[in-house]
Amino acid sequence: MSNQDNHSCELYTDSIHTELKRNKDVNSSKHFCQNISSVINQYPGIKEVCWEVASYLNYIGKKTLDSNTAKTYCSYLNYLLYDKIINSNVDSNHSKIIYYIHTPWRRIISEPDFYKKDICQPIFRNMDKEYYAKWKKMFDYCANSTYIQEKLSPKDSCAKSYCKYIDENKELYSHLTDVCSIQNKNECPPFFKDCEKNIPNYILNLPQCEEYKKSGESSHVTDEEVTGKASAGTLRTIQEIPLDSSPSMNQSSSSYSNTAMLTTFPTLTILVASLLMYKLTPFGSWLRPHLQRMTKINNFLDEEDTQLSYTSEYNDINSNNESYNIAYFSGENL
Repeated sequence: MSNQDNHSCELYTDSIHTELKRNKDVNSSKHFCQNISSVINQYPGIKEVCWEVASYLNYIGKKTLDSNTAKTYCSYLNYLLYDKIINSNVDSNHSKIIYYIHTPWRRIISEPDFYKKDICQPIFRNMDKEYYAKWKKMFDYCANSTYIQEKLSPKDSCAKSYCKYIDENKELYSHLTDVCSIQNKNECPPFFKDCEKNIPNYILNLPQCEEYKKSGESSHVTDEEVTGKASAGTLRTIQEIPLDSSPSMNQSSSSYSNTAMLTTFPTLTILVASLLMYKLTPFGSWLRPHLQRMTKINNFLDEEDTQLSYTSEYNDINSNNESYNIAYFSGENL
């Protein structure tokens, strides 16, 4: 980690690299690269890369390590080789050079005194240059995030630095998760399955990273935090606005009530006045016989209309029966 606060915040892969550099012995290892000298001499700086990697691997082979640690050291060296090759001026020949340097690698692990040779095999995939860089960075993240979770505590002076490192690798982790969701995808790193438990958002949501998130250096809050804030804000807005607080609603209700009163009151007045005139004045006595006579006439006319309707329906039925009879009799005469 290039921007650690102090030496005590060194990441696990940084400590591996520091150890390898401290024990580098090029003179005792560079002879392993003689067999590919015709290839590596074509590219400036690649011969030195081969010597350096051979020295590191030779040191790992003689160091007594448990299986997990030996696997981590050898894998780290594999991806360190990737990093050194793609950052050299080798144009599009990076895959070819990595492949050739694996020849001295196999010679070294075949030595009788090489410890844990079965788990230090070279790792090679022919793929785009960008994925070699991504594999190196993601391997470092996977090794470091496990180490960080073991060391992380709220009072640790390195907590902020560690959480920032996790945050910086969120995007790459998400990208490779998508890549590895495709079965047998060549660009999916072989170590990624062991790294699936080291989810960046999970680590960043630990209490130990709370101070880092408050510092403003965090790239963005998690989806859960965004959802929670949005929900709380919406609820607060609803609670602050009463259901009947709308001025337009109150104004409409008041206007409707006034209109209803203005329309209903005159109508009721006319009806009451008419009823009183009909019951209590001579006009009512004169009007009653005329109304009764009109009612009788209307009833008579309704009876006439009903009778005519029945007659018409009867004639239609007979007409239909006659047509049916004609069809029937004409069929009989045939």
